[in-house]
Amino acid sequence: MDDSQQKLPGDDSPEQENKEVPPYRGLYRYVNVSVKTLDKIIIGCVVVILLAVIIGRRQPGLVIQFDSQGGTSVASVRQEYGELLSEPAAPTREGYRFTGWYRDIGCDSQWNFETDTVSEEIILYAGWEEKTP
Repeated sequence: MDDSQQKLPGDDSPEQENKEVPPYRGLYRYVNVSVKTLDKIIIGCVVVILLAVIIGRRQPGLVIQFDSQGGTSVASVRQEYGELLSEPAAPTREGYRFTGWYRDIGCDSQWNFETDTVSEEIILYAGWEEKTP
């Protein structure tokens, strides 16, 4: 067999042994796998990538939850990474005054809706101060 005739990997049948194989197989010449198998692998990879993109686009953004800590319920929102969060309507709680939304349950670090941007999925906690009669 001269240089212009090469045996393809995986082509072991007698009728294929006599066929001439083109010397150039593109990227396939560097691997010891049949062209059909590589085509299936490539198609499979493309399908997986497309599914990942479709699923990622269905629900974009990060989930921000609001824990009203005994007050009226506030719905969660989805927000894109790096964007400012819109302030939701303040919850109410009988006998208490709402003091704002905080990053921690102990209400030590207040969230600033004018400057703080979303960088991860978080829970914001409502701060309360007891009303004095």
